[in-house]
Amino acid sequence: MGRLQGPVDQEAPEPMRDLAERLRRVTDAADFAGVRELAKTADLGHTTVSDALSGGRAPSWQTVRAILKACGVQANNQWLGAQERAKAAEREWRQAARVTGGTPATASAQPETTAPAPGMFSIRPPFGELPTRVRGRDALLEDLRACLVAPPGRIQVLHGLGGCGKTTVALRLAHDAREQGFRVFWVSAEDKDRLITGMREVTRELGATEKEISDGWTGRTSAMDLVWRYLDSAAQPWLLVIDTADEPIRLAAENGSPGDGTGWARPSERGLTLVTSRVGTAETWGGEADCHHVGVLTPEDGAEVLIDLAGHAGTGSEARLLAERLGGLPLALRLAGSYLARTARGAGLLRHRGGNPSHVRTFAAYQEALGDVGTALLDRGARGGFADDGQAERLHRRLIGRTWELTLGLLDTQGLPEARSLMRLLSCFAATPFPVDLIDIDIAIKHGLVPATTLIERIDQALEALVDISLLEVTDAGASAEAQEEAFTCVKAHRLVLESNAEWLRASPSKHRTAIWRAAAEMLELGTRIAPEAPQNWVWWRLLSSHIFAAVETVQNGDQHVLSRLLKAGLNAFSYLWFSGNFEDGKLLASLLRRRSEELDSTDPIGLSIRHRYALAHMQGEEEHAEYGEILAAQRKALGADHPETLITHHQFAASLFGSGDLAEAEAGLRAVLEARRRVLGPSNPYTLITRGELARIMNKRGHSEEAVAEYKKIIEHSDGDHRFLSLDYRHQLAHVLDSEGRYAEAEKDYRSIIRELERADARDSNLYRDMKRCLAWNLRSQKRNVDACVEFQDFLSLFGRDHSEDSAAMLASRHELGDLLRSADRPAHAEAEIRAVLDLRRRAGGEEDSVVLRERHCLAHAIGDQGRYDEAVQEMRTVVTAYEDVLEDDDETMRTTRYCLGWLLRKAGRLVEARDAYEAVLEAEMRTLGSDHHETLMTRFQLIQVRHALQLIDDEAALTDLEAVEVAMAAAVGEDDRRVSGIRSERDVVRQRLGRSEGNAPGSS
Repeated sequence: MGRLQGPVDQEAPEPMRDLAERLRRVTDAADFAGVRELAKTADLGHTTVSDALSGGRAPSWQTVRAILKACGVQANNQWLGAQERAKAAEREWRQAARVTGGTPATASAQPETTAPAPGMFSIRPPFGELPTRVRGRDALLEDLRACLVAPPGRIQVLHGLGGCGKTTVALRLAHDAREQGFRVFWVSAEDKDRLITGMREVTRELGATEKEISDGWTGRTSAMDLVWRYLDSAAQPWLLVIDTADEPIRLAAENGSPGDGTGWARPSERGLTLVTSRVGTAETWGGEADCHHVGVLTPEDGAEVLIDLAGHAGTGSEARLLAERLGGLPLALRLAGSYLARTARGAGLLRHRGGNPSHVRTFAAYQEALGDVGTALLDRGARGGFADDGQAERLHRRLIGRTWELTLGLLDTQGLPEARSLMRLLSCFAATPFPVDLIDIDIAIKHGLVPATTLIERIDQALEALVDISLLEVTDAGASAEAQEEAFTCVKAHRLVLESNAEWLRASPSKHRTAIWRAAAEMLELGTRIAPEAPQNWVWWRLLSSHIFAAVETVQNGDQHVLSRLLKAGLNAFSYLWFSGNFEDGKLLASLLRRRSEELDSTDPIGLSIRHRYALAHMQGEEEHAEYGEILAAQRKALGADHPETLITHHQFAASLFGSGDLAEAEAGLRAVLEARRRVLGPSNPYTLITRGELARIMNKRGHSEEAVAEYKKIIEHSDGDHRFLSLDYRHQLAHVLDSEGRYAEAEKDYRSIIRELERADARDSNLYRDMKRCLAWNLRSQKRNVDACVEFQDFLSLFGRDHSEDSAAMLASRHELGDLLRSADRPAHAEAEIRAVLDLRRRAGGEEDSVVLRERHCLAHAIGDQGRYDEAVQEMRTVVTAYEDVLEDDDETMRTTRYCLGWLLRKAGRLVEARDAYEAVLEAEMRTLGSDHHETLMTRFQLIQVRHALQLIDDEAALTDLEAVEVAMAAAVGEDDRRVSGIRSERDVVRQRLGRSEGNAPGSS
């Protein structure tokens, strides 16, 4: 391939440039026509390959390996080290650029498609959300700054109601810390994944090695202890903010509590740990924490907040009165100030009702528009506070709801009444990201939510306005961090915003309320048309299921049309949860569906299906089987025997016989279901394939393993290769079948998906997890990916060692396997060390003549030879041969193999006469036991020809004749494409070339 036109990016760090130059050299040597041809051969994106060769972006190990494979180059440890150095350098480079405000040259380049782009998760504080002035927190900030300068060895916890400004205080302190030269880390605890990912980035920035991070975040060591080891030893002072820890248990270690000093949040004398949370009890945070209540602002400070945002809107005293009416809640103050700032920019100037302006432009007008809802809050505060935080939050919710209603009224005056309908509609769902694809304008028009003439552009404008005034935010959601999945564009509202709108909806006229709920149910139903059983749809269903759950839970009784639609959507959501392995959520949903379906008729098909799901989730044994029997009888009567829902129950009815041991009847029932599903649903439908899997399990239990394998092969034949909808038991059996057929890449995909699911379920200690690691290692070895295989097998061995002593036969055999893998991965020194360790343990149990000791020494000889220490290797192998000569016949297979290996090592050591003698002894034995045309005999003949030729016992002509004869016989024995035939042909061609030169130089030649 011609070299790239541009040079390697000289602004990139040296390890990145070095890797790019090395990759260019191998791609140049491979002579590809261009980058596109290389990308196509490597099965990579064109941009991915270009980035790898430019030096401006460090490629992933998968990318490097794919490029090397396309170029015919072995991906070894040296390449792996170069890639890891490049990745580490890239992280430091980009982090430095962010700190200094610069941008690496390739910052705008597209991320690789083979793995999530590094550095996309930020642990920098969101300073853009920090107001110019933080009002009313001077004393609190003074205390926190003192803790920052002289860390007291205690966690600082900011707690209070939602919207009271805890995060703002933390941001102010973080800003001050940065100005004073502190390292500042900001980690969100809003959900578990963000917390774990954030702490991993903290660990990386503190200098932990990738191996330490990998060990910690894959469960081999403690991730919590790792990050705190680096924090406690940091040379530079630091501030760690853990924000939105409203569920403190997320910070706790396994079987621990948030404040016991073993979790993510710990005190330190090297820096300050600051946590924000709605929870502020001493029982939660322990004896090494100082809890600071962040309350509402005084009227004076509240007035300052309003003036900061909308100073034009009136006098200080008017702002003070409004702040009093708003109860000093910072969130309400900010919304009110933002509203008044928007009206000052001209919002609603042209809309009037009854001759009076419908917009509000001053503090006084805003206070009048609020009505009296703030009075109760003010009165309770004047009498010394609230009985409890729950009561205070309820009053705040009422107050803020009125504030948000004013905001929606503002959008009405701007000609966007659709905004209010959208917020009412969204209040039917959960406070989680809501896919905008679900908002269907035709359904909204059908139910009167918007006028019949409404265009899609109007809905877009309403959404944009809601985002602009912070009632909604736009986010891409759905895709998991570990999978290469496309996210969906969503909108998200604060929980209190949705609750407020839901209260307004409940208080609205029945006709309007019914229209909103019918539209909501129909939109959800539209979204459920995407098959929940198919893994490729699970990103969508991950988003949709929470909204279905919320709608089913909150819809009011009375409209059976809406309820039935929502319950049907709930059945689909249950299918997603159960097929994707989210069993706990599935159980919760089954209980909810059962409770909400009580008002349905007992023979209603939807109610019967819900009974089945509840039995599947919550019943066992005879109770479960009896329930399936009753449901099946009712469904056959109501729906017919071949209806998909009837077949679902029939499958479970037959499968439930497995536990009672009635395998013959279970098999008969499953075969009947399989036949019906093939006919009704087709051979590739997930439900058809599940029945095949269950039938295979029964076959295995009955001892019919060949029939079971046949069923698994049928699943493979009729599926698209993504088997995640099957149970773990089915999938690991499928992977074994794929391995046995040489379909290693497909088997690897199944092994890895099983491992990921077990990790998500925190089941790393299970035997299945351990076994899958071992199977994956040997699968990778079969793909010649020996470096990766070693990594996986070492993971397996660390788990295996928990249940087996170091000198147990199983442990020694497993460590021997590791030695073999290390040799295959071109790590002979590590292999030698492992084999010697195993050999020492075996010697303790048996003498030098013990067969397992001799086998271990045989392998040791090879590991020594792999390092070029051939004489030492020969000595070790000869000792083994001598020991075998005392107990084995010459024709014994072990004797033949060991002598053959001795001959090979002697030849590598240059001791050709001894090598010849060894090969001749092996050949004589093989001729007697295997015959002249066996591939082992032919391989020994090939080795012997080369030794005799090197000793000049035969000339080139004789050598060529012998090599050609062995080539023909070997091709007949093992096939033309076998690597042994290729090796013989290579040696033959060398001899031919030598003969060509001899003939060309002979006297009389022309």
